[in-house]
Amino acid sequence: MYTGVWADLYQSLQKPQLGPVITGFNVNIDRVIPVTSDLLRSFEQHTVPGAGLFLDRLKHSMHYCSADEVFVSEQLVFHDLVDFFSASGSLAIGGQAGIAAIQMRCLGITPVTCAAPGAGPRTRNILEDAGVIPLTFESGVGDHPDIIHLIFEYTPDLVPLADDVVPRSNRFIVSPVHDPSTVLIPDACEKSFLERITSCKRAFLSGYQYLRTEHEFVTAARQLQFIRGVNPLMRTHVECVSGVKRSVLAMMLRHIIPNSDSIGLNEQELGLFMQVLRVPAPASVAVQPSSPVTYVRDAISLADATGVTRIHFHTFGYYFLLIKPGIVQPELSRNALLFAAQQASEAAGGDEQILSREGLLAYAALREVFGPDETPGIFRVGDRVVVFVPTYISQNIHKTTGLGDILSSTAFVADPF
Repeated sequence: MYTGVWADLYQSLQKPQLGPVITGFNVNIDRVIPVTSDLLRSFEQHTVPGAGLFLDRLKHSMHYCSADEVFVSEQLVFHDLVDFFSASGSLAIGGQAGIAAIQMRCLGITPVTCAAPGAGPRTRNILEDAGVIPLTFESGVGDHPDIIHLIFEYTPDLVPLADDVVPRSNRFIVSPVHDPSTVLIPDACEKSFLERITSCKRAFLSGYQYLRTEHEFVTAARQLQFIRGVNPLMRTHVECVSGVKRSVLAMMLRHIIPNSDSIGLNEQELGLFMQVLRVPAPASVAVQPSSPVTYVRDAISLADATGVTRIHFHTFGYYFLLIKPGIVQPELSRNALLFAAQQASEAAGGDEQILSREGLLAYAALREVFGPDETPGIFRVGDRVVVFVPTYISQNIHKTTGLGDILSSTAFVADPF
């Protein structure tokens, strides 16, 4: 099972050199709520306002231990839901950009700038207290309220699991629909924004699921282009999310991903893109896990369709990068993945860390189909390089929220591609 090989790679790993970072644009406050049997019963009895809008998706998420997110467009319904849980759980910074910004500071990176056009006062204070520089593109304090998202964390013992599902803790997110202005840099601020980020080498970006019109996507794509051009070393990454309408995914495929250097996604998000592209894929990726070989092939199809240089795929037990040959030494990209896996495992907390059995089995499956690997985890597949790592898994983890964002952002800034 090659356990010793991967253990040696992890143990010999050194922290990479990391430069200034800009994150944007999806920032909010998460209210993290543990799911209990009583709470699940309250959902089923509809004593929680608005529960009927997402109960089926929550159950599906729990049956398959698969992270998911729903967006509630009815503001009054979502307000009542947030008010119902106002005394529950705990508060933390949320949104891919907010979580990644604080993670970058934890890695010792300075400066870290977070572009957050819609951030409220408490959100800005949390970022500043962590040493992050928030950019709200306003002359004054602004009057944006803090945006709360509800994160329901669950353990795998609350409902019967579907066949062949690996039991694991996960989370289900209920979010409001943000205004598209929270993802776009105001025209009058574009020049000053570029001046602020000229030293940055990495831009970790998110929130494009809140855009709705072709014009908004065209504007976002143009802004991505000038961010990419701010200096020769700048690389941009777009983090994907679940629960997005097909029309929005189609516009992301047309405008956002082709103008990005890198994207990050999980198995559900990859499956949704495959459905939009009408590329042969598992009948329902969101319902039934696929094989690591199929995930690699789907990622290659996505890269071919969009031209994106780097795809970072993460699922339970393993991660892989799909990159073009010659951009950088694949071993350095593998080190970035290993480093990110360590960071995500530490952030999860819990007990002893062990190499994932699922990851080692996936590695064996890739070696059988695409192997032998040149060095551990590095495969040539057609005109692409696949960089694979099994992950460390923490036993009895303390949190699931934000781990994917910690993983993707860390791997991205540590990768010298």
